[in-house]
Amino acid sequence: MAGAGPLTRIDAVFYRMKFAHEAADILAPARSAEGRSHYGTQRALYLSASAKGTVIASRRYFAPGDPPRAIFPLHVTADRIVDLRDPSATRHFGIDTTHRTAEWQESRARGEPAPTWAISDRVRALGLQGMLYASRSDPAGTTHLTLFRWNEPGGAIVSPAGSAMPY
Repeated sequence: MAGAGPLTRIDAVFYRMKFAHEAADILAPARSAEGRSHYGTQRALYLSASAKGTVIASRRYFAPGDPPRAIFPLHVTADRIVDLRDPSATRHFGIDTTHRTAEWQESRARGEPAPTWAISDRVRALGLQGMLYASRSDPAGTTHLTLFRWNEPGGAIVSPAGSAMPY
């Protein structure tokens, strides 16, 4: 990952956890109606810079009796990513990261918009492909990437990068 002014370029492998039987849909957007960085008809592809990061990001959604999961490596090439860990980049783009680590589900349970949506809405409004950010649960050791535009004109390019790892 390299910076180009306030934007970050990516040409690296990231990881995504899904149910193993969903391997054919590995490049599909998140299937839930809403998440940390999407709601309504918005698309989002949630990835982590490490296989361990996918476990950290997904563990709150694990339930007894779930089908087997797998971690899928994906090659990402992108040139319009904002790194939310970089204060100069967030200042440049006018992105307020105050609520980046908020428990979005708690706000939704109260019927309020998730405070994290303001961040992803701003990144989308800027026409960027996505954003890098530190994990809420492991900020010093885990980086996540959320893409909003991929495998379409002007979007990031994402493709499978090897065999799935059973989890």
